[in-house]
Amino acid sequence: MHCIAAFHRLALLLAAILLFSAPAIAAEESVFFTGGGVSKEAPGDPAGIYVNAAFTMHLPTSVSESLHRGISLYFNTEFSLAKRRWYWKARPVITASITRRLSYSLLTHKYHLGGDGLSQSFSTLDEALAVLSSVRRWKVAPPNAISGDFQDYTAAICLSLDKSRLPKPLQFSSSDWDMTSDWAAIPISPSVASPS
Repeated sequence: MHCIAAFHRLALLLAAILLFSAPAIAAEESVFFTGGGVSKEAPGDPAGIYVNAAFTMHLPTSVSESLHRGISLYFNTEFSLAKRRWYWKARPVITASITRRLSYSLLTHKYHLGGDGLSQSFSTLDEALAVLSSVRRWKVAPPNAISGDFQDYTAAICLSLDKSRLPKPLQFSSSDWDMTSDWAAIPISPSVASPS
């Protein structure tokens, strides 16, 4: 009887440890979509369909340490727009991607972010990650890519670390390097649809 009671207490203790430690582990090792949308151009922009999106990103300790030792990190932001079909799976209409490179200079002690026409330096990692984990006014298609009812379309976005660009030993290392968000659905503004 005492063994069974002790077993139940141990099981409850382990469950509590897992319950409270899992969110902290997930927060450190994951990339989360926090918001965004698909819209038409703003005044002054070239005509087209644009995407805004924001993610929250936390670099695991091993990834951050490698960055500070001179390993560059490449992140891909991917976008997909598909048209629903009642008789078959959705038909892809638009796919687009951008790649950004995050590096750290041991000489200047600054973080550098480049790619997709972007070249900026930051004093802190948090500042660099804030810019890296968002896209603003990203033109993904011409203005007539969506025709008819905008509700016939679905849009999704994903942000991930490109492991194929890491040094070979790191490509097969721990799951810390498997940094990717889920494909997240993002709302489409009614204004994007062109007449049929």
